[in-house]
Amino acid sequence: MSTVTIAPTLNSRLASACNCAYGISDTTGCYAPPAIYDVAVNWSATPKAIAAASSPGGKLINAALVGINQDGIIVAFRGTIPPSWKVASLEDWWQDIVDSEPISAPPLKGMVHSGFWHALQSIYAGVLAEVQSLQSSHPGMAVYVTGHSKGGPLASIGAALMYLQNGIQATSVVTFASPLPGDQQFVNMYPSVLQPVTAFENYLDLVPFLPPSKTFFEDFQPIADTWLGKEFCKLFPYICNALSNASKWDYASLGDLHYVTYSGTVVDASDPLAAPDYRLVQILLTLFGLNSDLTTFADLAAQPATSLSHSGLSRIGAAHCIACKANTPSDFCAGGYMTGAGGDPICPTGS
Repeated sequence: MSTVTIAPTLNSRLASACNCAYGISDTTGCYAPPAIYDVAVNWSATPKAIAAASSPGGKLINAALVGINQDGIIVAFRGTIPPSWKVASLEDWWQDIVDSEPISAPPLKGMVHSGFWHALQSIYAGVLAEVQSLQSSHPGMAVYVTGHSKGGPLASIGAALMYLQNGIQATSVVTFASPLPGDQQFVNMYPSVLQPVTAFENYLDLVPFLPPSKTFFEDFQPIADTWLGKEFCKLFPYICNALSNASKWDYASLGDLHYVTYSGTVVDASDPLAAPDYRLVQILLTLFGLNSDLTTFADLAAQPATSLSHSGLSRIGAAHCIACKANTPSDFCAGGYMTGAGGDPICPTGS
């Protein structure tokens, strides 16, 4: 095991802060510091947890941490992880992301995902109050806004809202495995002072493609009527039904892409390995346990029909995980986001 240390880069400290946000209890709202990640962020004091239920009496599924380290004030929005990476769990979770109509949310421009907007609203007042309190006691301190998974769109939407509504300008917005936060107009009109948003996305992670964008539909359409498309929709019927609605919603990706490849290197959007169609092919290959040398949808569709690979589904679940790499059956994580952010030095070795 490696010695627990402070994460060596700003992005790795922000990734660690995202892991810390998962230390907020969904029943009590209290913060229990995750061992290596709490140290890795190097909080100056215990960060403040803000949490809220989505419905009366429900679990505290919306949450964020606000605290200070050597970089400045960090706002880390917590994501939501399915109870397990089984087909039923994935379908329920993905459907929540896909089947959500965008809405107008002034002072933001364009339309934003209604589910993410309502989640943000449930904790925004508490987050804002804590940021303002820390700014009052630490004038001029930089503000960093981050989030993993569902926390990603809460971070990008929340940073825009803090600037447009409350005059708080984040120095940097960094997302990990973020679903798409809003439509093309929202992306086009995103406050220039907050750009570029840094968006980390990992090999085999499907979540950054949801809700589907125009590019997703263009890539998926050629295989929709093949065995591959039919098998996918047989496995995930609610998602495929939701696609028919989502096709007219014009969701778009926000941010300067930092794509973590299979080998752990980080490339930008211009690299062929980061191309959406190539990435989707790799995800489908893994889902159905097909030849990894295939690179196009045409190659995939020409393969003999097969069925879901449960080990492949586990790999896709592991790709979405933001923690250090882990290979045990009960704790399976690819570790790509920590690698891409430069956080490998804090992770246990020999796994």
